[in-house]
Formats: sequence, C-alpha cells, structure tokens
Amino acid sequence: MNFLPTSLAAVACLLAATTFSQDGGPAPERPKPTAKRSVSMDQLLGAWHLTDFESPTMRRERRQEAGYLLIAPDFLSFECHFGWNDAFGAREARVFFTGTHSYVLRADGVLELSALIGTTIDPNGSSPVFEPPGRKREYKVKLDGPKLVLSREVDPQTFTFERLASNNDQLDFYGRRKKPSGGEDK
Repeated sequence: MNFLPTSLAAVACLLAATTFSQDGGPAPERPKPTAKRSVSMDQLLGAWHLTDFESPTMRRERRQEAGYLLIAPDFLSFECHFGWNDAFGAREARVFFTGTHSYVLRADGVLELSALIGTTIDPNGSSPVFEPPGRKREYKVKLDGPKLVLSREVDPQTFTFERLASNNDQLDFYGRRKKPSGGEDK
C-alpha cells in the first residue's frame, strides 16, 4: 500500500488543522468529494476462469496454466496452477497458489485483499508454504467487456479472466440469487 512518509503526513495534518477562512476563524469543513467508482461490486460477483497470465518472472514457453477466481460479497477465493513441460512433453516444473481473502473494492478501482488462509509451493517445487493470515495485496481492476483484468505494479503481474456461465436456474449471470417471479402470466 502507498502511504505518505510520516514527516509528510504530519505536515499535511498540521496544515489541514491550521486552515482558516478569510475572516480569521476556522475554515468551514468542506464535504469530501465522492469519487465515481469505475467498477461496481455487482459487476465482479461470481465465478471467473483464468484465460491469460503475464509476469516477467514466469516464462511463457511451454507453460500451461489453469486458475479460478470466485468473488462473493466481502470474500474471494483464488487458485492458480502453472506447469512447464520440457521439450519432450514431460513435466519440468510446477507452481501453484491458492487462498481465501477478505477484500475491499476502493473507489479508485483497486481491489485490496487481506489473506485469511493461503498456500503456495516452495521455490524448489516440493513443499507447501503457508501464507500468513493478514498478508495484503492490491490489484487494479479493469473490466473489458466479458473480461476481468487484475494487475499489480509491485511485482508486475496481470491476470485476465472470463466469467463462467452458471447452469443453475436459481442464479443470474453474475452469480446472484434471482428474485422469485410473481407468478405465471395468464
């Protein structure tokens, strides 16, 4: 997360606390501007299938990937598996991560995740490594038609998803419960 350095934050608070109106009295409190949210929660809810992953640290050559993202109100689960085959088609390496997170969608279109539970595999590809609860991540959210794109700048990664269609008649396209119908038309 980006925070102002302590000294800059203290100066900003001091300046804000000592602002006066033109007549010498304290300045009236101004309403905070409301930022228009670029993506709504209703647009994100549901199940998503990973269609593309970009990262400068994970080579694309002979990589196979599978991943799913399930977004519910207040919580989401994310699981991805990556594997590489050698030139003869045999498994060369594998990586996975999985986790359940609480989240907040900020007005600036950033999804802030806080890990509840998670696991990945160690750099040797042999043992699970458990993620400490509370670990924070931030992803910039972009909706591009039927695609959801989550990107990070810290360790440049971009996940592209497509929505999974549900065969359940009780849910709408976005994974929300359908409202009961008022009866049949006669």
